[in-house]
Amino acid sequence: MKIKLFIFNLLISFSFFANALPRDINLIYDLKFEQQPLGLIEINYKRTKDNYLISATSDFKGALLLMGNYQIISRGRIDKNHFIPESIERKNLKKNKIISSQIDYKNNLIQIKSKNKVKEYKLENNTQDILSYFFEIGALKNLPKQIDFNILDSHDYKKYSYLMQGHEKIMINDRLVNVIKYEGRVNDETLTHTLWISQKNHIPVRLITPTPIGLIIDQVLSKGNILNLI
Repeated sequence: MKIKLFIFNLLISFSFFANALPRDINLIYDLKFEQQPLGLIEINYKRTKDNYLISATSDFKGALLLMGNYQIISRGRIDKNHFIPESIERKNLKKNKIISSQIDYKNNLIQIKSKNKVKEYKLENNTQDILSYFFEIGALKNLPKQIDFNILDSHDYKKYSYLMQGHEKIMINDRLVNVIKYEGRVNDETLTHTLWISQKNHIPVRLITPTPIGLIIDQVLSKGNILNLI
């Protein structure tokens, strides 16, 4: 279960500037393990005035399909190009299980509801949810060598740290793309993941994620309405 959520958590990292985003965005990433298809994840972003909605929906195959498909929806507002999450909902489409989180900025409180369980946390500074922080980082005019966030996931806070590894060129959809390479880590876990974002507009184009069970999942941008921006 953690493996599948980890894929969602990392997929749409480092998006481009909020004020430069089209009002509607669609991105599709193909997932593979040793060139064997594992399905795809579709990302949809919509902005209405100063409000946003981001959704990530899976269509898994093979081993990932055994865990069931997920949909994650983040809602919030945008203030001076910064994303301010207000709610996030996770749906297990196989089990019809929903986990919802609400952020109360007035009382500095986070509330997570799952079935009959309710958890509450004190709101920390620089908090994002697992979708909004990918877009929030795009508000940085210059990407620093190291980036850290406190991320609200299903059950608690996790620290996400990224360390810049350098600049490269990689093939994406038969195009040679200039990218920035980052190594990422969640909390103090041993496993790291590798992320490539386009240098031109900070669009994520590839992510390689090792998992505790030995799968190395390769996620590559394959379709979408903004491929010309990379």
